[in-house]
Amino acid sequence: MTIIEAKIADHHVAFETQSEWIAAYLLDKFAELIAEGSETIADLYVAVEEGYGEPFVDYEVEAGTEGEHVVYKRTDYRIEMDRAYGSARVGVYDDFALKHALVNVFSAFLTHREWGLLVHSSCMLQSGRSYLFAGHSGAGKSTVAQLSFPRPILSDEATLIRITDTGVEVYTSPFRSDTRMPELKGPYPLAAIQFLRQSLENQRVPVNKIEGVVGVMNRVFYWAHDPEETKKVLRLCRRLIEHVPAFDLHFQKNDSFWEEIS
Repeated sequence: MTIIEAKIADHHVAFETQSEWIAAYLLDKFAELIAEGSETIADLYVAVEEGYGEPFVDYEVEAGTEGEHVVYKRTDYRIEMDRAYGSARVGVYDDFALKHALVNVFSAFLTHREWGLLVHSSCMLQSGRSYLFAGHSGAGKSTVAQLSFPRPILSDEATLIRITDTGVEVYTSPFRSDTRMPELKGPYPLAAIQFLRQSLENQRVPVNKIEGVVGVMNRVFYWAHDPEETKKVLRLCRRLIEHVPAFDLHFQKNDSFWEEIS
């Protein structure tokens, strides 16, 4: 059995597995976050095992409750979390399933505690402040991240956002697709949210608070199963938009869109 302990943002997360390939995956993805010699109790404990289910079919997740557990199911993974969202048992088919299951687990953990959100987006660092670019698959998140070089990429798929009553900050996210984590960990104040719209010309248009809340809510990694948990996500989205301006960003596929931002 392998136990891997990591610090994600300000959370202590412990992973346990008997699978060699799962251990190798975790060590690779969380290499810069490994907590050596930690004596603190884990905030989140995740046991992961291989051999569950069938190959990926689609992104639809079935969420509900079974006895004392919250259960999330997709064809290629299954998650059982306790009602306190402090521990989870995860079964996965392959590494693609493992990646998505971990995003699911950590997002549920964050929103339950109303600490913050994991948002389907990329996020870059510019002059000490972070800029988030949100969109569904194919909207251009990865393209924007690539075009933003040499700005550090805090996330290329799932942005890790801390939301408090006094402000909003972004931590470097380990939940990534194509890029490695920069040495900078954060947190960094979030300066603006951009909802991506591919276009023939660049234009940055402010959106009102209602549109901003809806836009963020639609891009949070969250699968509804409990009205109280859904209310928490909505409250977090509202607090986010109260602190951070949101825009529709119509952009060309080159780095000139940064002229509209900075």
